[in-house]
Amino acid sequence: MSMTGMGFAGLALWGSLALGGFGASFTDLVHSIEWSTILFLISMMAIVSVAGHSGMFQYIALTLAKPTGSSTSKLFTVFIVFVFIISIVFDTTSTMLIMGPLTIEVCKALEIDFKPFLISEAITSNFASIPSIVGAVPNLVIADRVYQTGVTGFNAGFLFLLMMPLSVILLMVSLFILQRVFKKQLCDTSEEIVEEVFVVTPQHMIRSRSDFYLSLIAIAILTLAFTFGQGSGLEPALVAIIVAFMVLLTTRGRVEDILSEINWNTVFFLIGIFGLVAALDIVGFIDDIGVAVGAIVESNLGGAVAFLVWVPALLSAVIDNIPVSIVLSPIAANLAALTPVFPAILVFAVNIGGYFLPIGAPANIIAMAMSENEHDPISFKAFAKIATPLALLHLLIGTGWLFLMSLIV
Repeated sequence: MSMTGMGFAGLALWGSLALGGFGASFTDLVHSIEWSTILFLISMMAIVSVAGHSGMFQYIALTLAKPTGSSTSKLFTVFIVFVFIISIVFDTTSTMLIMGPLTIEVCKALEIDFKPFLISEAITSNFASIPSIVGAVPNLVIADRVYQTGVTGFNAGFLFLLMMPLSVILLMVSLFILQRVFKKQLCDTSEEIVEEVFVVTPQHMIRSRSDFYLSLIAIAILTLAFTFGQGSGLEPALVAIIVAFMVLLTTRGRVEDILSEINWNTVFFLIGIFGLVAALDIVGFIDDIGVAVGAIVESNLGGAVAFLVWVPALLSAVIDNIPVSIVLSPIAANLAALTPVFPAILVFAVNIGGYFLPIGAPANIIAMAMSENEHDPISFKAFAKIATPLALLHLLIGTGWLFLMSLIV
């Protein structure tokens, strides 16, 4: 659908140009697409695929689950904290592709309901990605646009220091609430089932030791580069491409299988969305929005923070947070000249808005699709019943935090 829309947008721009009006060639439109973000996402999906084939994630799941014994509540906490940690390095889509199948597998083995886990993991992956530029596609889009403007002050280190304390606060609040909301479903497992499941050692989960160690090295390089490379201008997409395709070179006998597991639907969806927004940018629509928003936010700091938190968040709930971030990132980039907090506010808003409703972010859709495949679906209502009140609470907490930070920074 998005690719078709981009095609018609390109046709309209060409027609306008041919008639002597304001337009652009399709080549110009394609050049305006954020290809670095697309390449980053493809590269990360390839690395996740190799790590999955090695048995790494099964190894990690069993290692994490074993110490919790028969306590489902402890298992729930451990899995949510683990999702929180890996969401700093992996984008939300990759996080759910990693954790979703493992969660279902472990829960089915222990004969417990996996739906509370999947809902909570999807929510956590969204807000846990806020401190990391590579934690979600919207973060990359916003950061790339700020870098293109040449504005200094907003970088990976700044975003991490500003938003990590807030993410930890949201994690603690969420765990407290989710544990109580799902109290009846998080009942303990019988000792007999636990003994049967955990008789297998984590090492038996490793299918390929060479791929396992290769994946560990790749993830370590990515983590170090994403953490320390941004200050020197090293782009995440460049690092991800080098690491991903070096990994593919070492597994060249299975390259076709690995590439077939990349979610090409998501890739082409993003290309189309980027193209549509590029068309809006070419005709000046984005600039007009920027002028209007700029007039609103420049006169009142408190109103600016509230506006940039709540409006993008509510838009992300009903549209999807990726196109919202693409449309609003130029505005955040322009406002970064006033304070680097403004792009961070947009990062926060679109990620929290992503779980205001189930359709707001890819991670939610993946979680619901996985439960559907298990013939035990998570309904729209069931997801929203948990996520919407939590998102409202998170937005309130975040508004207060970001207003305070905007006064300090």
